[in-house]
Amino acid sequence: MENTKINVLVVEDNPGDYLLIEDHLNEKFNHLVIDHCADYQSVLTRLDSGKDSSVILLDLNLPDFDGMALVESVQKKSEGVPIIILTGYSDIKIAKESLSKGISDFLIKDDITAENLYKAIVYAIERKKFLCEQQKSKVVYQHLFNFTPQPLWLYDAETLQFLDVNEAAVRKYGYSKEEFLSMTIREIRPKNELKALEKQLTKSEEERQQDFAGLYTHTLKSGENIQVEIHSGDMEYNGRRARIVLSNDITDKLTHLKTIEEQNKKLKKIAWTQSHIVRAPISRILGILNLIEMITEDSDDLSFLLSQLRVSTNEMDTIVRDIVNESQLINLENYEND
Repeated sequence: MENTKINVLVVEDNPGDYLLIEDHLNEKFNHLVIDHCADYQSVLTRLDSGKDSSVILLDLNLPDFDGMALVESVQKKSEGVPIIILTGYSDIKIAKESLSKGISDFLIKDDITAENLYKAIVYAIERKKFLCEQQKSKVVYQHLFNFTPQPLWLYDAETLQFLDVNEAAVRKYGYSKEEFLSMTIREIRPKNELKALEKQLTKSEEERQQDFAGLYTHTLKSGENIQVEIHSGDMEYNGRRARIVLSNDITDKLTHLKTIEEQNKKLKKIAWTQSHIVRAPISRILGILNLIEMITEDSDDLSFLLSQLRVSTNEMDTIVRDIVNESQLINLENYEND
């Protein structure tokens, strides 16, 4: 992939973030064309120009458009070009929603490295190639099964029996190929989700869905549950109606986002504690000082000591206020790299 020419459209309004992404791209790709758009209107102009893009790196928040509305609009206008969301927000809800709508990946800006950006782009481009080939020919290429790094399998659309699986599926799920071929897709789903599976299958049949994507829970042979992003499509296999499924384990990513949200809640609690508990004794000290100052007895030493005590207490109060303000700014749920 390093020697393959790719065209990357980077949609990012923050100059610093764009330069960092540009450096990461140039580090990993030898034949690279980068187009940069800083707002939604320029994105529309670029997409309407007819110029090809291999992948789109999309900031979730632009000055003139943002959120899922932005994602859906760019997705529609780009006509199938893989999209990777780059955002300063650690919002697991948006992550799940965007992935379930067919977005290739979701990366948090603070966590982006040249390596994981490269992997995300390569995976998005290769997956797009695969889906295009599958849509055009509906034929399983054996080398795709052998070399695709993501779990891939075929199952009978009527019996739900596995018809073929690749080595990546064997490694990830823990079953041998022979074991897979004696199973149905029900056996890799948690028992409490079997009704939902049947409902989804019935809906697909009734609506004649040729392709669909979504987030699901799968169960490994070890009994461990993982969260996976699924892309599936209809095809014919040895004269039988079948479905081909590409599975991507996103458990670690979702766990990471959940951890960030929990950390965000703890930081908010710290800010509240500092504001309401730490400052309470300071307020009492200041009140006592006010009472002492009301004493009419003339004493230069007392006045000096009181003045120094007041200066120190005010300084402490200012420091605590600054800490509180800084803590309140650390809001990972609404964090922006601007």
